[in-house]
Amino acid sequence: MSAILDQLAHLAFHRASPAEANTAIEEVRLARSEGGQEAVSYEVALPALAPDEFLTTKVLPKLTYFLDCRGVKVPGSGAVFVSMFSPEGLLFVEAGPMVEVLAKARGLTLAETVRRYGSDGKGDPALLGG
Repeated sequence: MSAILDQLAHLAFHRASPAEANTAIEEVRLARSEGGQEAVSYEVALPALAPDEFLTTKVLPKLTYFLDCRGVKVPGSGAVFVSMFSPEGLLFVEAGPMVEVLAKARGLTLAETVRRYGSDGKGDPALLGG
């Protein structure tokens, strides 16, 4: 298992088999809904090759944007959890802590992550000579 995936597996608050995905996601959604706010599942299917790169270059920007558009201030999760299909099975991870792990892996602070990938962000800086 990759180093980042290992960290996320340790953060998982629930696990299920991929065959039980629909039922498990719905159960977690219902269990985590509070005070009229329905919990939201952000689903990620990891590729077999280069899962760390996928998580840090594809998932981190999109998840940060999604949370920022919902008004969620990371490291909070705002009733959003990630349902991640991985070699370990289906892992459920709080969205905010997942952003923290991925940002740290990229060498970014949370503030820089939101500045780059939030709703007003410009993305990664352009590479010189590119």
